[in-house]
Amino acid sequence: MLIVACILSIIFGLLGFIVTKSNAQYILTGYNTMSEQDRQAVSIDAYLKFFKRFHLTLALSLLGGVWLLSLKNNNWASLFMTVYPLVAYLYFLIRGTSFYQGPTQQKVGSYLTVGLLVLVIVVLIISSLKDLKSSELIINGQTLEIAGSYGFALNRHDVYKQKLVNQLPAIAYKANGFAAGDYAKGRFKTKDGRTVWLFVNKQASPFLLITSAKGDIYYNHDKTSVRVLSQQLARWLEAQ
Repeated sequence: MLIVACILSIIFGLLGFIVTKSNAQYILTGYNTMSEQDRQAVSIDAYLKFFKRFHLTLALSLLGGVWLLSLKNNNWASLFMTVYPLVAYLYFLIRGTSFYQGPTQQKVGSYLTVGLLVLVIVVLIISSLKDLKSSELIINGQTLEIAGSYGFALNRHDVYKQKLVNQLPAIAYKANGFAAGDYAKGRFKTKDGRTVWLFVNKQASPFLLITSAKGDIYYNHDKTSVRVLSQQLARWLEAQ
């Protein structure tokens, strides 16, 4: 996680130096599509100072915030790394409109972007808080269901066997899923080329390994004993 935060911080920091007065009319979003008359209404020198200061502050505060939170809780660090830049850019857009002194209608695009960004932030927070916790394993009469994001249901005859393991396979990359903080959910590719399903808190072992027609499924739960789940699943399979 700290590696990702470092990369993002470097990108944000570089942005503060890339845009200059000489190239702003070509690469500065919004300003590069203005007419020459509208550009005259922009306090470009003051705006570029604000632009540079904002991105340098964002770079340093993002890295420092992720590092400090990761010492306490990886999940909060992951959420901060995702949401904080969006909140920062919300301030950036609102503050940036003060450097334009032209007709009010020219600011409409910025207001619409602010509204869209607020919506994205709210949805992202709700979605992340839902995913930063264990998925539920539900054993019904004829089906085994993993509820929640990226979950699915299996018929009894599609579940072959189960056992407890102490380690997850070495993961190469996420194929289709969620991976943040301590949690991983969805479909992942292993370093040896296999496709597996993870619904786990990576910091908590053991893991329940379910062999099925859909592939290997690794599962655990923060509050429910995986050993108890394994015993329940064994009885369910024996009842076939």
